[in-house]
Amino acid sequence: MLLPARTPSRYASALAALSVFMAALLLPLSFTGGVMTTPAIQQSLGGSPAALSWLTNGFMLTFGSFLLAAGVTADAIDRKRIFIAGAALLCLSSLLFCLTHNLFLSGVLRALQGLAAAMILASGSAALAQLYDGAQRTRAFSILGTVFGIGLAFGPLLIGFMIDAVGWRGVYALFALLSAGVLLIGLVSLPATEKASRGHPTTWA
Repeated sequence: MLLPARTPSRYASALAALSVFMAALLLPLSFTGGVMTTPAIQQSLGGSPAALSWLTNGFMLTFGSFLLAAGVTADAIDRKRIFIAGAALLCLSSLLFCLTHNLFLSGVLRALQGLAAAMILASGSAALAQLYDGAQRTRAFSILGTVFGIGLAFGPLLIGFMIDAVGWRGVYALFALLSAGVLLIGLVSLPATEKASRGHPTTWA
């Protein structure tokens, strides 16, 4: 079981929760970004429909495959480390994506973004559960679900507007910028966790 190494202050807890909420907004944007930007990427880089499908499928494949493993790893090692590593990976892969001119590399980077999303979601939700208890925890997860839903509902509209305004590369530049914000806020505010008893799952109740 992992427990907070120290009890964070109220301000630090609020900042840590903010980083998780920002990530919850970013993750659905990252998924819908692959779908929405595919036509523009095809015009820019070319490619067959099968190759272009990996801009979405690569993300979903790695996200679904590694979500459970990311949660187990975060619980066994340190939720903060996994969260920060996921945010850093999402930032770097998004930055490289907006610079690439190769469709194959774009598919690989989308797969890395899916892995990063799995790391962030699994460790972020677990970290949020450790920050709050009782009614505060319920409220925090209600906000988390609401923010995630907002990202799903309004993400396509935002991304469509950005494609028209700044192009598909600008969309991934925004993802990199938001990921950097999640990374920096999480780095200074999320409490580290230490191993209380090896081999036992975390109990949130």
